[in-house]
Order: sequence, then structure tokens, then C-alpha cells
Amino acid sequence: MVSPTDEQRNIKRHFRNQGFQTPFAKKGASVDPSPPPISSYSTTTHVATSPFKPGLTSQIQQREVIPLVGVDAFRAYNYRTTPWHLYPKADSGNVIQRTRNAVDTIAIGGTLDLISVFVTDSGTSNQAATAAAAGMPSSTFWVIKKFGHAQLNTTTAGVTYQILVDGQITLSWADFQMSPSAPYNELWAFENPITVRSNIVFRILNGTGAPYDCSAAGNAIDATFAGWTEQYVFGSETEHTNVQPQ
Repeated sequence: MVSPTDEQRNIKRHFRNQGFQTPFAKKGASVDPSPPPISSYSTTTHVATSPFKPGLTSQIQQREVIPLVGVDAFRAYNYRTTPWHLYPKADSGNVIQRTRNAVDTIAIGGTLDLISVFVTDSGTSNQAATAAAAGMPSSTFWVIKKFGHAQLNTTTAGVTYQILVDGQITLSWADFQMSPSAPYNELWAFENPITVRSNIVFRILNGTGAPYDCSAAGNAIDATFAGWTEQYVFGSETEHTNVQPQ
């Protein structure tokens, strides 16, 4: 057997003398333990970019940094940060109105306002006959998120249901039940909640050609509105108008 030459020994001697270390520098001396993201710097084949991609990254992920000072009650909500109008704020109160009628009779061609409530923060009744009697709100409005109602117990077409907000018809439908009045998880949920500045009404119009007696067996009707209260914020948008404190 031929003995190895010195040149052959030298090939392995370097690694043996270095304790089986490679000829490369140690990791601690050449690798940053916390390297910056590749997107934050440019290379010969790459241009630095932002981790937030306009049009692709959700606006909710781009949260605004709010200072602890200088924030007052008239600071506008930043709707680019999060959809504030979809859920109540920290200082919101519950708005729950459920009404049942088993007494009245809806005449032919007549109407019945099953629910008629006014926004008020003056301490008077919010079920007064007029807005003036209820007391116009100075700093509060309502946001109605859910709704449900009972359908009139009749097989004859001609019943119209309406939701009126601040004296204007917001929604109208005929001869079907939009959603039951209970339980809460089965109420109709508006994708864009209804903003109520003065009053909200649920109205039933009888066009069946016969009077409807709510006191008869099985003819009782009820309806439910559910939402929350909010305080006016100068410059913020509610619904389609720029609401200002009155």
C-alpha cells in the first residue's frame, strides 16, 4: 500500500488543526441576528417597498398613532383606520325598543305606528307625540343596527310595512316579514346601520280591504329596534350628511 504524500495530508490538516471548522468566518461575526426585512432596502435586483400596499393591505391594519394629549370631544373619527360606524363606542348606551299591540284595530286604508320614538337627552319621554314635546337632542343621536317585526295574520295581499327616519321613508316593503322580532340573533342586521337624528317610526298600512283587529286571537303584532347611542363629533360623517352639534 502506498503511503499518502504530504500534499494529500495538507488537504485535511487545515480542518484538523481548526477543530473541524470551515474556512468561512464564524456566524456571529458575519450574520446580523435581527436583519431588517428585505423590502426595507434596495439591492442590485430589488427596490425598497413599503409593507403596506395601497389597495391591497386592509385599512384596519394601518392603525393611527393617537397621542395621549390634545384629543378632545370634537376630534373627528378616522374612518380610514377602522369602520367606527359599525359598532358602538366606549361611551355608547343601548337603544332597545320592543312594542306589542293586541288592542287596536287598523281600519281599511288606515295606518298604525307600532313604534314611534324620539331621540331625546332632556330627560322627558322619548315616546311623546311630537319632537317638541320629547325635547330635541343637543348632543346625542341613535344608530340602529337590528330590526324585526311580526307579519299581520292575513292571507290577503295589500299590507305595507315602512320604516321612517326623521320624517322620511327609509325602507318600505309589502306582504312579507323581513325578520322575526326575537330572538336577537335572528333580527335583521343592516349592513350600514341607520342613523337617527330625531325620531324613528315603524308603520303598518292596511290595504287589504278589511279592518285588522289586533285584539283577535293570533292577531297580536310586535316589532323591535336595537342599536346604540352616540355623541355628536364635529366634522364626522353620519349617513350622508355632515352632522354638527345643534
